[in-house]
Amino acid sequence: MTDTIIAQSTPSGQSALAIVRVSGPLCDRIAKDALALPSPTPRVSHLRNYQLSDSEIIVDQVISVFFPSKKSFTGENTLEISCHGNPFIVEKILEDLVKRGCRIAKPGEFTKRAFLSGKIDLTQAESIAELISAKSEAELKIANLNLAGVQGSFCNSLQDRILTLQAKLEASIDYPEEEIESDSKSIIMNEVESIINEMQFAIESSGKKKFLTNGIKVLILGPANVGKSTLFNSLIGAQRALVSQTPGTTRDYISSHVYIGDFQIELIDCAGIRTTENSTENLGIEKTVELIDEAFLVLFTVDASLPYPIDFDQRALDKISGKAVIVVENKKDLTKVVTSDQYPENIQTISISARDDDDVKNIAYLINAHLTQEFSHDPSKELMVNTRHANLLNNSLPHLLTAKILIEEGEGEEFVLQELSNSRKFIDEIIGIKSNEDILDKIFCEFCIGK
Repeated sequence: MTDTIIAQSTPSGQSALAIVRVSGPLCDRIAKDALALPSPTPRVSHLRNYQLSDSEIIVDQVISVFFPSKKSFTGENTLEISCHGNPFIVEKILEDLVKRGCRIAKPGEFTKRAFLSGKIDLTQAESIAELISAKSEAELKIANLNLAGVQGSFCNSLQDRILTLQAKLEASIDYPEEEIESDSKSIIMNEVESIINEMQFAIESSGKKKFLTNGIKVLILGPANVGKSTLFNSLIGAQRALVSQTPGTTRDYISSHVYIGDFQIELIDCAGIRTTENSTENLGIEKTVELIDEAFLVLFTVDASLPYPIDFDQRALDKISGKAVIVVENKKDLTKVVTSDQYPENIQTISISARDDDDVKNIAYLINAHLTQEFSHDPSKELMVNTRHANLLNNSLPHLLTAKILIEEGEGEEFVLQELSNSRKFIDEIIGIKSNEDILDKIFCEFCIGK
């Protein structure tokens, strides 16, 4: 890292202000030559004129802040230049910095340098990208927890515990006269099982993380003409779906992103499920059945003023088995006829009128309560790992399972040690091995330029 990198760290386009970030050994010279600051006071804002290198032209009046290497994000001397947000001014400053010997940074290169300097581990680096792309309060909270080191601490703990097991086993090899007693083997076995359980739990959490990142799909499902589209419109606060007294009006699904509590959900209104000879409507019903697989939560909506429909497609009922379901009994302002005998088992039920604002608030509250329970932001209760981490844990897990079998069968310690070592290598990759440039390039290229 001997070269000096530069980038605009604020979005491109016209704005009140823009920030140009500089990191590397040329920061001192740039502060002296371009800003007339031979010895800038660290972490203090300086109002200066930015002078171009090939003339006496002042391109802009800027605010500059210098960060020495030990106190900077990248672990290198860093200079942040705040100029007016005219793209022409930003471009002139960047061009001038290149003439002074800097180069344009690659995507994520500032964060990569922070990692290589030991300022952050790889899980924290990834959490910065997640923080930037977060679309809901829930994502922000989880990204901030990971930036604070929750995931790194979890992986470091796994590493330390596996290393401790390796040390015990290596001691028995080095001193064969002191065989490991049966109670010690039991302790080792219990520890391996504990690590396996924690690893499996973390792997399972990646499924929830995908839902959170890609949008939590909430599907409004039910028979035709029960008020699903009215409920959809009420929840999103707009007339997106056509509402008609004629059954089968909705033939293709409609979706909209809406915020409920801490969460961004993708609310989906789809075709009512019924027996029909209409081929186009049947295509919509087929698509609805497929959407059940993608849904995290199903709002199973019925008309409370009518008996439960006997022609409701059994395929849909089979698919929602095991899903999180809230039964919505709509049209509560009419005489209730429906009974709960044929509802899916183990579900919550709410009685509403989809045109009543208070009732709509109640169902939104119920959705939020369910999601809050499913997506804990307390790291002591639940850890959420991303797809890369889950894949590496999935590669690590079989080696631990093999180690457990070898211990149970009384195999030699050297074979157990090999499996533990292989398992730990994948955990090393989660936190970050600085020598593996291919992995690092793949991760950091997904960052935005200037971060």
